[in-house]
Amino acid sequence: LVYLACRLRRRRPVVALLKSTLTPPELSLDSKTHYHLFLSHIWATGQDQVAVIKRRVSALLPGARIWLDVDDLLDISNLEECVQDSAVVLIFLSAGYFLSKNALREVRAAKSLKKPLVLVHEQDEAKGGATIEVLRAECPPSLAGYVFGMDAAAWSGEPSESGGG
Repeated sequence: LVYLACRLRRRRPVVALLKSTLTPPELSLDSKTHYHLFLSHIWATGQDQVAVIKRRVSALLPGARIWLDVDDLLDISNLEECVQDSAVVLIFLSAGYFLSKNALREVRAAKSLKKPLVLVHEQDEAKGGATIEVLRAECPPSLAGYVFGMDAAAWSGEPSESGGG
C-alpha cells in the first residue's frame, strides 16, 4: 500500500478498499505498538518526500497511525523507543541517509527488533537522490543484508506537494 501511495497522483480522495467486502481495512495494533508505520529519513534529502508519503498513506488508509519526526518526536534520545513503538519501518533512501547518525540509530533499532522494512528510493539526484550502488557503499556492512535484502520502490511523487522543494 505504501507503494501505491507513492505512485498515487490523483487529485480526488482515494481510500483503499478490501476486494472481498469493498470496505476500508480495519487497522489494528497490539497493546505494545502505537504506530503502524515509522518513517525513517534524513531532513536534508527526504523531509518533503516523507511528508507526502504520510499524507498519501493516511488518505488511502484512514486511521493509520504514522510516526513522523516533525509530528511525533518529543525527545531525540528516544528514537529507538519510537521505532519499537511502530509495527513497520519505512526507510526513505536518499543521498547521505547512511551517513546520518540518527538514521543509523533507527535502522539498528529496527534490525535488533526484527521490524519489517519498506524501502522507498529517491532516484532523482536533483531532488536529493542517490544511486542504489552509492547507498549500498555508504551502508555499514552490519546493516547491508538487513536493508538491501529486498527491492526498493522508486519514489515517483512530487515533493513540492508538501510546500517544499
